[in-house]
Amino acid sequence: MVSQAAQDIGLAPEWIKWETEAGFRPLLSGDAFNMREQISGLNELVTPQWAKFHPIDGVSTIDLVTPDGLEIRVYKPDASQGKIVPLGVFFHCGGYCIGGITVEDNLVRNLCKLSQTVICSTQYRHAPEFPAPTALEDCVRVAKWAAGEAKSWGADPSKIYTMGTSAGAALSISVPLKLYDEGYGDLIKGVIALSPCEVHPDHMDAYKSIHKSFENSAGVLPVIDIDSMRTFYATYNAPLDDKYTFALNYPNLAVLPPVYIVSAELDPLFGDAVVFEKAVKSAGGKIVRKNYEAMPHVFWLVPLPQTLQFFEDTAAAIKDLF
Repeated sequence: MVSQAAQDIGLAPEWIKWETEAGFRPLLSGDAFNMREQISGLNELVTPQWAKFHPIDGVSTIDLVTPDGLEIRVYKPDASQGKIVPLGVFFHCGGYCIGGITVEDNLVRNLCKLSQTVICSTQYRHAPEFPAPTALEDCVRVAKWAAGEAKSWGADPSKIYTMGTSAGAALSISVPLKLYDEGYGDLIKGVIALSPCEVHPDHMDAYKSIHKSFENSAGVLPVIDIDSMRTFYATYNAPLDDKYTFALNYPNLAVLPPVYIVSAELDPLFGDAVVFEKAVKSAGGKIVRKNYEAMPHVFWLVPLPQTLQFFEDTAAAIKDLF
């Protein structure tokens, strides 16, 4: 059961109801190997719940392997047959250490159908086996490869956006920055960043005045807390001044294509989104932030009315890119 204290932090009643019925509060803890088991267990729980709550059809998938051995799942909206549509390149959540295509299959299916875009979901390699900058390098290569394959999937290589969740959202930002630095600045036309991680909890001095969401999060908020983030970052082992893992270090964020960023009020990464929005605007870039009140990190993994609204909002933001 969920304790009264847990309810008192201000979570939405629908989330509290789901926790109560599940009998526990999900919180990623321990090392990366513990967390892999935990996220797999959560996915096993919610997958049949989603099938009952909001079954999804109208999407076809193809599982592929890139020339350098990365697993890819391509999602195609059935209604787009015979049409050329934009292409999304999706990067999954998991702190660069856990997660994968399967964990966010439901999210990508829904966004594929609602946005009527082809989406290429990427199984990049994880730390600790493959520490920084492996995830970024994998995702950059996939973005280039996907651009070359787009026409065969019924997608337009001139209309590519990156998208991701949490660490994957950070990758959705860092990939176009790395591509810009490599001379491919025109490849990515937009970014959909869903609760990105951009601030290391031990590197906060420049942001303390506006970033408050790490405070008192340990063992309280669902899904992740400040201890989870420290584990992720220590495992991935990127330097604190790395301009891609922590894009706030990048010298000119105005080179980013238009960004749509999502935040959740009861997410330790809420402050990351606020800080990043401010930084992009200060640099003269284009960014829009959508916040979800009383919701925790990656709440869209769970079947809730708010999740269905999130799907609609995010799909609309994808359409607005083009």
